[in-house]
Amino acid sequence: MHKKLFILIFSLHLVLVFAGLGIAAKVPAPDKGGDGFTAVTLEKAKQLFDEGVTVVACHSHTTDFMKGHPEGTIHITCLVPKDHKRVDMPLSEVDFDIAQLPSDKNTPIMTYCASGT
Repeated sequence: MHKKLFILIFSLHLVLVFAGLGIAAKVPAPDKGGDGFTAVTLEKAKQLFDEGVTVVACHSHTTDFMKGHPEGTIHITCLVPKDHKRVDMPLSEVDFDIAQLPSDKNTPIMTYCASGT
C-alpha cells in the first residue's frame, strides 16, 4: 500500500515539475523595460555594434566573460556565492568602474547577459 502511494505521489510530482518547465520555457523575454529601454533584434544589435555603440556585458562570473565577448565590451560582474545561486546584490558590491561608461548620459548603451536576457 505504501509503495503504491509513494509511486502515485512521485509520479504526480514529476508531472507537475515537467509541466512547470514547459510553461516556463514559453515565457518570452521582456520587450519593454524602464524609460529609455528598447529590446532589439540580433540584426539591430549587430548594426549598433558596427556603429560603435557602447556594449556592456552583465555576466555574474568573470569566466563567462572570458569565454568570449565582442571586442571593446565593458564587463560588469558581481560577487556570486560559492553555491552559484543568484542573489540580489547591493550596488556597493558590484565590481564595476562607472568611469568606463560614456560621460554623455544620452549615449546609447547596449547590454547583454550570459543568461540570455
